[in-house]
Amino acid sequence: MYPILFQLGHFEFRSYGVIVATTFFVGLWLATKEAERKGLERAHVQDFVTYALIGGIIGARLYYILFSQPDYFLQNPWKVFAIWQGGIGVIGSLLGGLVAALWYTRRKSISFLRFADALAPAIPLGQTIGQFACLLNGDSYGKPTDLPWAITYTDPRSLAPLNTPLHPIEIYEMFGYFLVFLLVWKTRKSHKADGLSFLTYLAGYGVARFFVEFFRGQPAIFAWNIPAAQVFSIVLILGSIAGFYLLRPVVMNASRKINS
Repeated sequence: MYPILFQLGHFEFRSYGVIVATTFFVGLWLATKEAERKGLERAHVQDFVTYALIGGIIGARLYYILFSQPDYFLQNPWKVFAIWQGGIGVIGSLLGGLVAALWYTRRKSISFLRFADALAPAIPLGQTIGQFACLLNGDSYGKPTDLPWAITYTDPRSLAPLNTPLHPIEIYEMFGYFLVFLLVWKTRKSHKADGLSFLTYLAGYGVARFFVEFFRGQPAIFAWNIPAAQVFSIVLILGSIAGFYLLRPVVMNASRKINS
């Protein structure tokens, strides 16, 4: 594909960085609009993004190091910081971002659930756009296949195996995450309690990620040769179900007030 979009002298414009920057600004714009609709100050979202980036990057890198190549990084500890060479995990970024959001909302004395709802539509939309970066970079590639829609990387700067037809798992993920975005976007105004949009995202992402992992070329392994992403996906699904159950009394009380 195209890991480098274009080059000016010795300076390379890498597709990964350009798309990640685009994802950041699109997500920030949408989250700001949703925060205003939820009655939150837009400044809260704008201030939070710095902490979200820090927490997300740290979490994403730690996830990759722990579950993908721990022995390699123990032997080459300086490589821990070379994230431009690939090697981040989306689930790790979610966990890192979640920790940052819990800390930030507590510090600012605002509702975590309402704040999470404001971010909920932007996260899957950002993940959808972000998959273009993985597709062009050859990062997080699929298993070999002889299907007619397989993709083959030929650029030696790509991270995927060269000259081998692969499942276009990045496209599978784009489709799955965009469906999650549509689900969150279409249902967000019908929820009668804070936190339900965020739980809808967690459940939808967990389902989508669980199934696409069957097609991933080199999944991060948790234990017993089980992909770590599938383990965490099940945790997200079960956690969201528990969250819906815990918020059920709030929803029922809100419904009674509307009907009375």
